[in-house]
Amino acid sequence: MRVFSFFILFLISANAFSADAFTRNYAIQTSMTSYTEQVKPVGFWLSSFSSEKKPMYFTNASGMSIMANSTSAVSAYDSTSTRYGMSNFYALQNDHQRLVGHINGFSKGELFSIGYDSGINTQKLNVNNAVYAGYTKTMSFTESSLTAISFGSWFGGRTSESPCIDSYDRQYSCRTLTAWGDYKPSYPKPLAFIDLRHVWIFD
Repeated sequence: MRVFSFFILFLISANAFSADAFTRNYAIQTSMTSYTEQVKPVGFWLSSFSSEKKPMYFTNASGMSIMANSTSAVSAYDSTSTRYGMSNFYALQNDHQRLVGHINGFSKGELFSIGYDSGINTQKLNVNNAVYAGYTKTMSFTESSLTAISFGSWFGGRTSESPCIDSYDRQYSCRTLTAWGDYKPSYPKPLAFIDLRHVWIFD
């Protein structure tokens, strides 16, 4: 029986959070297992699926947090001021769904990955839908080792917010109760990744 000892020699990534860690690790492990023909999935299959109605945090396609789904807000100018309810502004108008699937390629240890994220649609927060594309390939240069390369990215998923408006038609941030011009949010952006893994095999 073969025992695998995993050693990650290189991890090259434009952004360590460019795709969720589970998907990246799953693709490489499945590719390596398929290459050794211990297990070879047939057809198309899903490795992950999620559906949220009332999330505690709003996340992008990569699973990175955009903001907390708070039910109330207090002014960022004065934390001791009155707290106002805002749950209606951030209630999902559709379930937030995300899935990632895979299909074997044309050669041993080759894997194509695709995914879809439905995005987020509320009164004040909008995240466009996104698609995922990835490729993984395992090779063997010696009898006692395997090398796998994997790359991919989410495409789309632009994040935007809309201001609240008071009785004087002044725009302000619903989350911080500050002037809209003073509100400068920074949203996470999923970027492309490249993973390279080398494994020694011991009998």
